[in-house]
Amino acid sequence: HVQLEFFLPNLTSHVQPNDAGIIHSFKAHYRQSFCQREIDLDNAGEREIYKITLHEAMVMAKEAWDAVTPITIKHCWDHCGIQ
Repeated sequence: HVQLEFFLPNLTSHVQPNDAGIIHSFKAHYRQSFCQREIDLDNAGEREIYKITLHEAMVMAKEAWDAVTPITIKHCWDHCGIQ
């Protein structure tokens, strides 16, 4: 016996902590790292500053996740009010 409940549009950020800012914070850190990488490559005279290997992207993703603070995660959970 399963009953499905559908959220109203734009409600997920109020009930899901990841949508409330954790993913946003991760993406912001990743974008900042990616843009800094582009600037560094451009300053070094590289031609293809947007080209990235899978390994480089994975390292940057790990660093971006490590930059998301426990305080940010706690605030997102508190915002949802489901604890």
